[in-house]
Formats: sequence, structure tokens, C-alpha cells
Amino acid sequence: MSAQPAEAPYPTRSPYRIEADEGPQNLAELKAALAPWPEHLMAFTARFEAAEFGKLKDLIAEYRMVWLSLVHPVLRAASADVQGASAGAVPWDEVMADYDPETFELLPGARP
Repeated sequence: MSAQPAEAPYPTRSPYRIEADEGPQNLAELKAALAPWPEHLMAFTARFEAAEFGKLKDLIAEYRMVWLSLVHPVLRAASADVQGASAGAVPWDEVMADYDPETFELLPGARP
């Protein structure tokens, strides 16, 4: 029998969206939830302290999603897959250097 994946500390209804009643519900809870990841906690705190009042709601929503991506196993696995797949990726500008930017035809003398 295979091992079951660990449950997220705060179960959510969707791994791709955090509802208003899910996860951290106030600033202290959000900071406590981010505490296991000091780099995210420090980034959040610095951005929060420097943010204009009108931007605070968006910043809090952004870091609630950061927290969700850190604790939800499906999102963690997807993020690891993307990072692994992109490790040897060729930059877009380098790929398109051999093609005409208007017609997207291979330029004369370009490597096939």
C-alpha cells in the first residue's frame, strides 16, 4: 500500500484558490503561518511596512496565496515540476533570434 500525502495544516476546498474563510484570518495569523518560511515572512513584513494603505488588501491576498502554495501538497509538487522542467530551458530571445519577427520564418543562414 502506498503512503498517503500529508494533509495541509489548514485544509482548503480548492488547491488553486483560497476562500475568504480559509487560512490565516488576520495579520498575526498570516505572520504565524509564514513563520516556517522566514524568507517569505521577512519579504511580507518589509513590503507590508512600505506599502501604501490602498495596496495593503492586495498585498495580504498575495501572501495568503503564497502561504497556500507553500502548504498545499498539490501546488508544491506542481511548483517543483515547473522549476525542474525550466532548469535547462533556452531563453525565448535566443530561440527567436533565428526567426524573422514579422513572418516567423527561419532567417537565411540560421541554424535549423
